[in-house]
Amino acid sequence: MSARTEVRSLTVSETLSLRQKVLRPFAVPADCQNPEDADPLGFHLGVFHAGRLACVGSFHTQSHPELPAGFPFRLRGMATDEKYRGRGFGGLLLRHGVEVLRAKRCDLLWFKARIKAFPFYESMGFVYHGDLFEMPRIGPHKVMYKHLNPR
Repeated sequence: MSARTEVRSLTVSETLSLRQKVLRPFAVPADCQNPEDADPLGFHLGVFHAGRLACVGSFHTQSHPELPAGFPFRLRGMATDEKYRGRGFGGLLLRHGVEVLRAKRCDLLWFKARIKAFPFYESMGFVYHGDLFEMPRIGPHKVMYKHLNPR
């Protein structure tokens, strides 16, 4: 990673264009906002390379009904611009987010992962929960999670 690459906090509005481009190309950016984006304990991160936004991810307090935890967070809207994939930006963002969560004493991070992202999340230490399911207009997903600070 070069000195020209940095992780920064973002507003939700700064995440929407990349979310739309990568995750919901059939939608308009405004439709890519999630109800959880209003979570006062949540936060949004972006990886910038040479001043350009390469990757975004949002972290929100949200429990999963089958994954017990004291202070769980959910990752949503993780998206890396196609021209920046395979260069470590997603890993950089996720590692930074996990460090922020550990500082908050979060004990579980979970999300719904697309099939094509399984190898990435596996390499970051996340494991599967449950069966494959279909997200309408988006495709097959599985819940993945990682325990952060054991209770």
